[in-house]
Amino acid sequence: MTLITPALCRAARGLLGWNQADLAKAASIGLNTLRNFEAEKSAPMANNLRAIETALDAAGVQLIPENGGGAGLRLKVRHILPPD
Repeated sequence: MTLITPALCRAARGLLGWNQADLAKAASIGLNTLRNFEAEKSAPMANNLRAIETALDAAGVQLIPENGGGAGLRLKVRHILPPD
């Protein structure tokens, strides 16, 4: 089950200090795919959403599922630098 939403994606990048290009590269997805997702213009294919979640997880962002208080995220460990 995918947990990431456009708002959570933007917030996760903020926690990491990453721009959209950093996350697109870390997730190996197209920059336009990420831009359109965060702008809520289109929903990426499931494999691209998983790639975003995987890249954020690898950088230390933990997605917290809806539990009555709303979905959220936290930084598990000190984040790594954006991909080269």
